Amino acid sequence: MALKRGWLILLILGAVYFLTFSALSVLKHRSFHSTYLDLGLEAQSVWNTSQGRPLRVSFGENGEEISALSYHVSPVVAFLAPLYRVWPTVELLLIIQTLILTLGAVPLYLLAKDLLKSRLLPLIVVISYFLSPSLQWSNLNDFHPQTLATTPLLFLFWFYYRKKWFWFFLMLVLSLLIKENIALVTAVFGLLIIFSKIKPSFEKRETLIGLAVFILSLFWFLSAVYLIMPFFSGGAMGALGRYEYLGRTPGEIIFRLATDWNLDLKILLVPAKIKYLFHLLVSAGFFSLLSPFYLLPAATELILNLFSAYNPQWQVKFHYTAAITPFIYISAIYGMKRCRTFLAKKSFVAPVSEIIIAFYLVAISLLWNYAHSPSPLAKDFDSSIYKVADNDVQRERVLRSLPVSASVSAMNNLGAHLANRRYLWRFPIGIEKSDFIVVDPTLPGTNFDLSQIGAGEFDKIWGPLLTDQRYEIFFQSKNLFILKRNSLLN
Repeated sequence: MALKRGWLILLILGAVYFLTFSALSVLKHRSFHSTYLDLGLEAQSVWNTSQGRPLRVSFGENGEEISALSYHVSPVVAFLAPLYRVWPTVELLLIIQTLILTLGAVPLYLLAKDLLKSRLLPLIVVISYFLSPSLQWSNLNDFHPQTLATTPLLFLFWFYYRKKWFWFFLMLVLSLLIKENIALVTAVFGLLIIFSKIKPSFEKRETLIGLAVFILSLFWFLSAVYLIMPFFSGGAMGALGRYEYLGRTPGEIIFRLATDWNLDLKILLVPAKIKYLFHLLVSAGFFSLLSPFYLLPAATELILNLFSAYNPQWQVKFHYTAAITPFIYISAIYGMKRCRTFLAKKSFVAPVSEIIIAFYLVAISLLWNYAHSPSPLAKDFDSSIYKVADNDVQRERVLRSLPVSASVSAMNNLGAHLANRRYLWRFPIGIEKSDFIVVDPTLPGTNFDLSQIGAGEFDKIWGPLLTDQRYEIFFQSKNLFILKRNSLLN
């Protein structure tokens, strides 16, 4: 009965999280606070795949059609194409993303249950996981394949722990297909298997398994970086530009970081980056620090994030924490076990050690969620982002009236609503060849994140377009202006 009660509570917690964050994700999109970068871009890739053009996007340097594999190796999104063909809306991607993150609670619950031998603490771990600001920010930051990595990595650890080899390798392959950098996480995990005993009943064949994981992961990473992305991009290596200040090639970058410790310290000892590390650890009550060994698979992600010149990578408000979160909580469970063992030796607290740990973790998780999360519990929760006004409904209706066959250049906040088409560009890219130009003239100068263009630049481009005889006004309102190429007029 107690076993069923635990699973029932887990189901309720999962349902609350899933329904809440599915609703928030969808409402954020419907209120036009989602963006072309990256929800629209990822949705276009999935839609094109569903139409028989695998992973194609109109995201080339000059707006040409290219493969999404040219900038990131994330073939996992192709698996979403059959569902997208049935329900062709970006909201499907948002809901699937939330569902996958919700399912991450299952392996956490099972691992905590097995390690902590408690009815209460596993549920507390799940509560902390759902309250984690980094998880919630990832969930609400549009849709990214990398965000999907959290749950497969959690299951990967659980199936290794339980020695369920078929499911373990299935999760490994799934993790590798999510994004090229996840291969570095699983490579380090392979090394952990080789040099450690994750389970006391260690077997020699686990060394071979760890070696296989390491070799397969490293092979996939090197293939993605040196073969797949350059093949589809004409020689470029994805996001390598974020590290060009360190060197021109991956080899130069690694050599410089390994030999110039003064530079390393100068890059790392920045208040914003120290704050980032604090944010990652505090949600799990710093229990991870009591068992840092299980944090090691996240080391490659931390290195990539902390040494990147692109500052969103070292903020918890983006999706770059997705492959770190699993190991924060796995190590936290082991840390809780150590803490409980320590408290059990103190006669005056031994009888209530479980309650102390549970209260502390819930309290700090709630406090940090209140202080720094995007959830409705947070002190700075911005409900306006999730309010769909009548004007938003009208804008959506007008945008849906644009033919799917038409090419469109759209402002960043409008692009995700127009993703189901072969040619979609982020304004002002593509204005010379698009059938429709779609903008929100109120955004430049007031919200760069949503417009991705300054007021001055927008005025220089938009003013001449209004008098260009090649275009006529298709629709006009305060925050939606659509120009239609004359050749389309009857």
